Amino acid sequence: MFWVYITAIYSVVIITAHRLPPPFDIRIDYYKVETTKDLVINTPRPRLSWKLPISNERNVQQTGYQIQIQSDTDKWDSGRIDSSQSIHVPYINKNDLKPSTHNQIRLRIWTTLSNQASSWTDWIRFRTSIYNLHEYIMQHNNEVYWIGSTQIYMNELRKEFNVPNDSPIRTAIAFISGIGYYELYVNGQSVDASRKLDPGWTTYEKRTLFVSYDLKPTIKAGMNAIGVKLGNGWYSQEQYVPPSVSEPNYGPPRLLFVLQIVFENTNDMVIYSDQTWKGRLGSILHDSVYNGEIVDNRYDRPNWAQVGFNDTLSLWLTPEILPSPVNITANGQMTLQDMPPIRAGPDALHFEINNPLELENSYLLKEDLSDIIGAQLHDGGILKPISVSTPVLGVHTFDMGQNMVGWCRFHFHGPRGLGIYIRHAEALAQPVVSTHQAYGGIYVENLRGATQSDSYILRGDPNGEIYEPRFTVHGFRYISVFGSPNPLTVNDVECPVVHSETTVKGHFASTNPIINQIQHNVQWGQLSNSMSLPTDCPQRDERKGWMGDAALSVNEALYNFDLIKFYLNYLNLIADIQLPDGSISDTVPVTFGGYPADPNWGTALPTITWQLYRHYNDIEILRDHYSNIRAYVESLRAGYNKTGLAKLAYHYGDWVPPPPQPMTNVYLIASYGFLHDVSLLINMSQILGYTNDTQSYTIFYQKLAEEFHRVFFTPTAGYYADGMQAAQILALALPNVVPTNVRDTVFKHLIQDINDKGNHVSTGIVSTAAIFPLLSDNGQHDLAVELVSSITYPSFGYMFNNPYENATTMWELWDAPMEGPGMDSRNHHMFGSIGGWFYSHLAGINFQSDLIIIRPRMLTENKKHLLTKIDCQLNTLYGLVHVSYTRDEHYTLPNSILLRVSIPSNAQAQIIFEPLFPGARCVLLIENNNIIWSIDNKENNVCHDSNTGLITLEIGSGDYEYQAFWK
Repeated sequence: MFWVYITAIYSVVIITAHRLPPPFDIRIDYYKVETTKDLVINTPRPRLSWKLPISNERNVQQTGYQIQIQSDTDKWDSGRIDSSQSIHVPYINKNDLKPSTHNQIRLRIWTTLSNQASSWTDWIRFRTSIYNLHEYIMQHNNEVYWIGSTQIYMNELRKEFNVPNDSPIRTAIAFISGIGYYELYVNGQSVDASRKLDPGWTTYEKRTLFVSYDLKPTIKAGMNAIGVKLGNGWYSQEQYVPPSVSEPNYGPPRLLFVLQIVFENTNDMVIYSDQTWKGRLGSILHDSVYNGEIVDNRYDRPNWAQVGFNDTLSLWLTPEILPSPVNITANGQMTLQDMPPIRAGPDALHFEINNPLELENSYLLKEDLSDIIGAQLHDGGILKPISVSTPVLGVHTFDMGQNMVGWCRFHFHGPRGLGIYIRHAEALAQPVVSTHQAYGGIYVENLRGATQSDSYILRGDPNGEIYEPRFTVHGFRYISVFGSPNPLTVNDVECPVVHSETTVKGHFASTNPIINQIQHNVQWGQLSNSMSLPTDCPQRDERKGWMGDAALSVNEALYNFDLIKFYLNYLNLIADIQLPDGSISDTVPVTFGGYPADPNWGTALPTITWQLYRHYNDIEILRDHYSNIRAYVESLRAGYNKTGLAKLAYHYGDWVPPPPQPMTNVYLIASYGFLHDVSLLINMSQILGYTNDTQSYTIFYQKLAEEFHRVFFTPTAGYYADGMQAAQILALALPNVVPTNVRDTVFKHLIQDINDKGNHVSTGIVSTAAIFPLLSDNGQHDLAVELVSSITYPSFGYMFNNPYENATTMWELWDAPMEGPGMDSRNHHMFGSIGGWFYSHLAGINFQSDLIIIRPRMLTENKKHLLTKIDCQLNTLYGLVHVSYTRDEHYTLPNSILLRVSIPSNAQAQIIFEPLFPGARCVLLIENNNIIWSIDNKENNVCHDSNTGLITLEIGSGDYEYQAFWK
């Protein structure tokens, strides 16, 4: 019997030892479980995604999965489901998840590696929200109110309440909306200290966001205190000055709050925002998105949110009942803020990639990389100044070394009542022309009507005091501090980086230092303008949701960052402002511009939808937004029916070509946006199976394509419009517009114009986004890489190789320092579209439904020095895709390439090798030191296209190293 027992134990140990590890990176309704604090789901049927355990084996596929979900009242077990699906897996229980319920979930999988199930994941806790808080508020409108004041700036509100100790607390869930911004405190402690500038900006009358918190860890039996700080945010007329579109009925900040406490004995109690609260003007005397804060720290009350607080020096008043920001008659609603919040510091940024300075399995070595100007994303989210100067008496100017967005924490010493003034700027003032001398002051003229300043009055603490803004945000590299009574050092300042919480999922690096710096600038610029919605710039009196900027950068953004929830929220905001005729505006929320949007701005609706589908392979995104996109395209058609393409309505055209270059035909540019969106609608209708739409819009597109050529082509000259680069690029980029018999002529004219300009572009933001893929896909990849490697004006490289300043983010203009202060932002992301080309063409990573395509575009032999090695990581929903190649002759022979590829488990990929020079043919393909194809032995499932010279093979998951030789 003893030996039977020992054998049984030994068998269990062996089985456990060989059991697969559990799946990882679980996502529920797109939220990454491991990085989401207090996971709240706003759907009764969430979908799940997961990654299979990392394996050294090849062609690993999932064969089944099992999900278990349980709450206090329900349990569900899917049992084993035979399926390879590991992304967007539906919840198939017949019963919906109940609202306001705590749940936990776990799962395990089966794969081709074993008939045995993997280990279970740990139990993952999440909860559901009130699915319709708006309805709940309406049902309790005699109990819960929006509160604030029209008489004073009431920005601190508090309430104490008693929790009976008859039964332990089971749940304590709060729902809060404080607009413009709020911070929530319970019993003296911030509930989520890194969460800032909450809730997100919306068209408040159409959609006001609320946030839910699990307060069970902080609420206790006995007396408790709730405190809320409020800020103006975007719910303030101060942010809507001419030429902004006026926002109606925005006014003082206000609070809506509900706390539901349920006890183990099923009794409950609810705390509402009402006139039992008390409020006052706190130490923040004024706050503004554009104009910073005025803070008198003598008025600060450190214990104001604690139980038993008694303030004999302040006037605490009963708040007024204020009207709701939501316009019910316009179908306005309160909805859960269903995206990660804006955060400050380390909590704002997570990583799914390896540190670029610690490359693994890569041909690109650390010594191949030149120093980058600026801070690194891996630096931890808090930057320290790299220097401090005193250009004039009483002024300290700090250089952060990086154009960033956020604010700074200052450590001040000084007497009570002393005022200190702080200004933020992107650049230093240029030297005086007559003397060529610079005094070291900051350049603030380009901020226009925004001061980007903070004023702080000391309370006189002998131990010093810390000032950190709460309800403003600045875009800056330099900070000038005026009036500090003591010398300041770099150790007195630290600046948290602030943006919508996200995860870095992409990395691109190469032996080309210009491309590496552009990649750095693109990533920092994108984060700088991800502030609950995509903004244009973070510093001047604008910071709006310009749709053109969002459309141009979304592909790049989704290669670099996990922003699906961020952009889904923005699509909802676009739908909020869509008019009954289908038209949408140039900015969302509507602040600048108007209706109807310029076609290359309105394209944000179809373009963002399409790019989300491409990057996440989720057909539900197309289905959810198809009707809005179709309505928008029909609104463009209605305008077209009145004017034709020859006079199609526009506002901005191919915005900001490099001076002194003029803009090309504005109607051609607008027509490009129109045809582009009709083409996208056709693609979406095909995927969704809407055959009638596919047929009708295909016929319509063919008509538009013929009209485009007829109206804008100049037959006698052989080019479009006035012959400028943009006109040729946009025509060639559209499918089936340029007839085959003139395509070569048009393309040659484009190349000749680029050459005549010394290998420089004359393009604005729309055609710049199109030119690099166009050149790479049409036999001019050498030229594309030469253009991006240029450091002379106009070029991306000029932004950090000029006599004036070294850019660490993307400029608004090709020549920003030479332009006047009206429009010369140093941190715009509309030219960041170039970043998408790094991934899609230089590394060659693309997506076709659930197929990963790897097709790096190749420089010819005499240009390969421009890009000898690359390394690219991209973390997909299946896992990490890694592409690295070298053409360095220390590693391989001339006319050959070494390519390493890693494909994650449960994924399929297609590898495409391009000829290394015109007319080249592949003669030998080696994988892991084995010949898998040769010109004399064309087998092993390798496809050779004799017309194009392309070599294509299909692979499953695993790590591969190929060497291809060409003659």
